[in-house]
Amino acid sequence: MRTREFGAAFRDTTSSYKFFWCLAILDLLPALDRPVGVRELVKAMIIRAWAAVALFRLSLGKVDRLQACVRALQADTGLGARTAPRRLETELERWPALDRWVEELSRFVPGRFLGSWFADIARATPYDRRGSRAVAVAAGRAWGTNASGPYRLLEEDGSLLVELAPGWQAWLEHHRALVIGFAEQQLTRYLQARNPSVPAIVRKLELPQRRSLTLARQWWNWAAAEPATMPITDIFSGQPLGTRFEIDHFLPWSFVAHDEFWNLCPTTAQTNRGKSDRLPSLDLYLPRLAALHTIIMRQPGLPRSLAASYGEFLGIDPNALASLTSELVLSHYGRVIRPLAQIAINQGFPSDWRCPDNDLLTKEFASKGGGSKPVLLGSATCEAKE
Repeated sequence: MRTREFGAAFRDTTSSYKFFWCLAILDLLPALDRPVGVRELVKAMIIRAWAAVALFRLSLGKVDRLQACVRALQADTGLGARTAPRRLETELERWPALDRWVEELSRFVPGRFLGSWFADIARATPYDRRGSRAVAVAAGRAWGTNASGPYRLLEEDGSLLVELAPGWQAWLEHHRALVIGFAEQQLTRYLQARNPSVPAIVRKLELPQRRSLTLARQWWNWAAAEPATMPITDIFSGQPLGTRFEIDHFLPWSFVAHDEFWNLCPTTAQTNRGKSDRLPSLDLYLPRLAALHTIIMRQPGLPRSLAASYGEFLGIDPNALASLTSELVLSHYGRVIRPLAQIAINQGFPSDWRCPDNDLLTKEFASKGGGSKPVLLGSATCEAKE
């Protein structure tokens, strides 16, 4: 068995197909003890690419057709970005456009993926259907010999099938974690080059597992219980919050892919649902976020882990938190969040979201002689401490 060629399988890739083709084979490995239709593998490719494209809005490349396929599926079906793989598979079978996409996405990659095992032929043929077929023919001839690649392609009743070569299923099963890790590492490098400055790409290759915000909730509950802290208020709607609240990511989690406390704020359930993965209006809400966190970081008896979290975010000694001015904190928030927000906008995240309740707050504040802007959360408290 020739396994070294895996190291060269992803060289000089100009589209994402080879990465997702390889991962699809590994996802369907138990079924590959017999020939499996290319149609099933393309479906697995689409499911694999769903999170990166639909949820995390990564670009697979300007002319990448797998990306276009995922977006077409989302547009045609109205499926949510967090749709589970099992539901995706069901909806794919019902999708009238699936066969057309299978034909398009399987045009080159089944044969061309074998190019590193048959390098001379791959170099001598054009990167088109004819070249892909030439590599596939070579793989078929070598199948079952010491010169074999991992699979061959068969045609049966007008359908294209993939059949693993002898010994390859056992080898892939034994080294599955290693091969997946290698393929995902190479895919991450590919995506980073096409999504410069986008954070945490390595975490955006699949749908997120269940996450816990227990520690963040404990910190918010601690802040709300401190006598020196104003009642915790939803920075978007202005509604006061008691002990029942949800935790929102100011910059959407599907962009930052982390739960750092400085990007979190408590909200009502209605606000959280309405905002979803939208970017809030920075001119309106960023000062409120900074003011809220300024109040908390100045509290005496700040939990050590929370102080360390703030210190890391601000790049200062946690012991200096109490002496920070609100202007300095807001300035730092602006330097961090505004560039990240612009990157998210470039990725296609909806921007300038405003809470429907905000207009009411503005009018009420103006009617009391307060001008045209709502009161910044906790701003009076911040100023009193300076």
